Parts: sequence; structure tokens; C-alpha cells
Amino acid sequence: MLLTVGCSDPPTTEFHQAEGALAAAREAGAEIYAPDDLQAAEAALQRYAGHVAQRDYRQALNDAQEARDRAYAAAKTASNEKAAALNQANQLMLELETLTKAGNARLAGAAGGPRLAPQAVDRLRSALKAAPIALQEARSLLDRQDYRGAVLHLTPAVEALRREIPQTDATAAHRGRE
Repeated sequence: MLLTVGCSDPPTTEFHQAEGALAAAREAGAEIYAPDDLQAAEAALQRYAGHVAQRDYRQALNDAQEARDRAYAAAKTASNEKAAALNQANQLMLELETLTKAGNARLAGAAGGPRLAPQAVDRLRSALKAAPIALQEARSLLDRQDYRGAVLHLTPAVEALRREIPQTDATAAHRGRE
């Protein structure tokens, strides 16, 4: 007499847990901040469906559990990456404000230092003109929780001012804020 032990019904509880975990991962922003983890969870859930169709419920159970675990990992990664992007955006906004103050002081001659050449003045004015636009767009993106987008808008403006303003001017402007 041969006795086989196995699941007689599809593991629907684990399937629903995996679906719930996937929904939570998407809500956490995994499509943007953890796409590889999310895709792995979705692939495991697709394998689940294939194994259920084949009536291989043991493997379907493993797939559902894998999908759930990968979805939880995607949610955690997304949450961490989202927080890091928000922090980076906030730091860039602060730096851009500091650099803008230093650049304006430099143009006004208050920062001291050698007189700027006309081409340097033009480059600095151009960089300063772009700064408020970048800040406004970044604030709008932050309101929509598009933290990476805010970083992408702020970075060129910060880099342009970094190139045009000597570090000593920016440090002096930052001290003036305190």
C-alpha cells in the first residue's frame, strides 16, 4: 500500500496573503523604489497560478510563500529608499538655498574675494536664475511624493552653483543663516 501525503486543495490562504503583501508593496512605492523585488514577487505569484493549474499544490504553496516574502521585502526596501530620497531632496534644497544666498552675496560684492570676470558673473547669474525654478519644481514634486524626481530637478542647479561659487563663500553664507 502506497501512501502519498499532499495538499488536496490549492493554498488559497497563502495566495491571499501574497496578494495583500503585493498590494502593500505597491502602496509603499515598490514600483519606483524596489522594482526588482516587486517583479520577483509578481513572478512567484505567476508561478503559483501555473502550479495550481497543474494541481501541484505543494509547489504552489512554496510559490505563494515566496511571493509573500518577496513582496514584504519589496515594501521594506521601498520604504527605506523612499526615506533616503526624501532626505537627499531636503539636503539638496537646503544646500541650494545656501548656495543661492552665497551667490547673491558674491554678485553684490559682500562676500569679498577677487573681483569676478564678466564671463564668471554671467555664469553665476545664469545659475542663480535657475535656482528658484528648481526649488519650486522640487517642492511641487515633494508634495506629490516624487522624491527621486525632486532630487533629479535639484541636482543640476546645485552642481551649477557649486561650480561657480568658491566653497568659502558658501560656508560663510551658511554661517550667516545660523
